[in-house]
This record gives sequence, C-alpha cells and structure tokens, in this order.
Amino acid sequence: MERRKFLGLGAGLAVAVAAAPSMLMAVNYREKLPDVWKIKNDEKAKGEDMNGVNAAIKAIFGTDKVEEGKIKLKAPAIAENGAVVPVSFKAEGAKKIALMQTADPETVVAIFDVPERGIPDYSVRIKMQQTGHVVVVADIDGKLYKADKVVKVTVGGCGG
Repeated sequence: MERRKFLGLGAGLAVAVAAAPSMLMAVNYREKLPDVWKIKNDEKAKGEDMNGVNAAIKAIFGTDKVEEGKIKLKAPAIAENGAVVPVSFKAEGAKKIALMQTADPETVVAIFDVPERGIPDYSVRIKMQQTGHVVVVADIDGKLYKADKVVKVTVGGCGG
C-alpha cells in the first residue's frame, strides 16, 4: 500500500515538473517590440551620443523620463577585450529592465521581465565595439530609474 502511494506521488510530481517550464514563458521582445531593435547609435559619435538610448527608453517604456538611483550597476572601467565585457546589475522591486549601450550600432542589448517575487540580480557578458556607455533602465513601482557607466574598451569586440 505504501509503495503505491509513493509511486503515485512520484508520477504526479513528474507531471508537475514537466509542465512547469510551459507556465514560465519568456516574452519575445523581438516580436513584441520589433522597432526597438532597429534603433541605432550614431557611429560617428564614438560611443558618446545618448540619442539612441533615449529613443530606446521611450520605445520600450513609453516615456523617457528617468531618475538616477535604485539600480546597482557593475561594469569594468576598462575592458581589455570588448568581446566579453562583464556587466551585472541589481534593481530591487523592478518589473521590467532594459540593458543598452552606446558602443555598437545596435542600442538595445536585452530586455528582462522580472517575474512576481523574482530577484532582479543579473550578470551578463556583452560585446562592445569601442568605448561607450552601458545603461540600465528599470521600471520600479511605476517610475523609471537609470544607471549609467562608461566602459573604456582597449580591444574592440566586433572585429576591432
């Protein structure tokens, strides 16, 4: 009798575990916001022009009114290899986070939806063609907050 209960619980648990990934679907922002991925940085500005970032913020969040603070951004001051620039950021209470940069033609790097009770503490490696700004914007309690750091790239990550 105990063996049957154990096997029944095991089979039920296996079904629940198999169904869990289908309940946690990620949003495909390339389909949902296709115009965001077309926003470009001015290559002649050598990573200093923030117009692409500002346009991307407005396209993703609906407004470009941002405040400084509430985001902890870590990135190296000098990246010896632009092909693998480590970036980590934390934004407690965030519902949506966008990672952008000014060093490549494409402005937006990634957009994250934070699940309810999720811990928005991310670490990624990005490519940077040249010296530029790494920008993180987060929607926290209905307000937009921004963190920005300049990363000097000594060897470009896009063939440079």
